[in-house]
Amino acid sequence: MKKTNYLLPYSYKKVGMWMFLPFAALNVCILFSVKLPEIMVPWIAIGDDFFYKGEADLVSTLGMLALLVSLCFIALSREKDEDEMTGQIRMQSFVWSLWVTAIVLALGILFIMGLNFLAFTCAAIYLYFMVYILKFNITMRAIRREGK
Repeated sequence: MKKTNYLLPYSYKKVGMWMFLPFAALNVCILFSVKLPEIMVPWIAIGDDFFYKGEADLVSTLGMLALLVSLCFIALSREKDEDEMTGQIRMQSFVWSLWVTAIVLALGILFIMGLNFLAFTCAAIYLYFMVYILKFNITMRAIRREGK
């Protein structure tokens, strides 16, 4: 049976890391309501009347999308030395980050109210990826250090 690997090539990790810094900074500015230039463009989205036709801020929309893409590139790219053990660590890190994210979300649902909850949910979209990337890389670094 053919074993399919859905990971991106290693080069995508480098691209994702270069994308991450500016778009993370942009999204922190958006989260804390720092005044940024607005580029309003016509937009169609799902809203109360099913389809919303209006305008959207291109800077914040593309900033959030680019941050998500950069995190996906980092999290879902192969390692230079990808092997079966790396796959096992990757799976354990995914499960671990799912648990951590679920706990943080549950605490947010219980203890954050009003508009702060909206900001929390926007930030929480990226939490799973960031926790996974941290857990995976910390574990891989520890294993590489043991091997030396």
